[in-house]
Amino acid sequence: SVPAGLSTAASGPSGPAGRPPPLRMSHCSSRALTLLSSVFGACGLLLVGIAVSTDYWLYMEEGTVLPQNQTTEVKMALHAGLWRVCFFAGREKGRCVASEYFLEPEINLVTENTENILKTVRTATPFPMVSLFLVFTAFVISNIGHIRPQRTILAFVSGIFFILS
Repeated sequence: SVPAGLSTAASGPSGPAGRPPPLRMSHCSSRALTLLSSVFGACGLLLVGIAVSTDYWLYMEEGTVLPQNQTTEVKMALHAGLWRVCFFAGREKGRCVASEYFLEPEINLVTENTENILKTVRTATPFPMVSLFLVFTAFVISNIGHIRPQRTILAFVSGIFFILS
């Protein structure tokens, strides 16, 4: 016999032992997941594209501290991206020059440190370019997988490309 107040059913609408039922993936429709993955893929592609194309990867100022009043005199200030360097203070003020990857740059910099930093940025250029290529490839493969849902391997492959990018 069962004591008063206890039910013989193992689980009711709230699950076994009064716990809420576990959440399942079925609560999100496959259409919503497809839409979300396409939107986030497009956002990733857009953001990487903006990052590669802008001139604000690096912001630098060079100056000297004046001993009389401990103020800083700015000799040169620039912002640089993968493709060009723009000066907004100093003798090169208002000038933008393309980053030279195969020739020596035609700009006169104040110190060797700035020149070395700009060379390092130029050396790192292949990484964002490869990332842009990978995220574009992942976006295309992902959308092909959404158009042809019988090709489930495409979602897996596009996920790998998104992670690699």
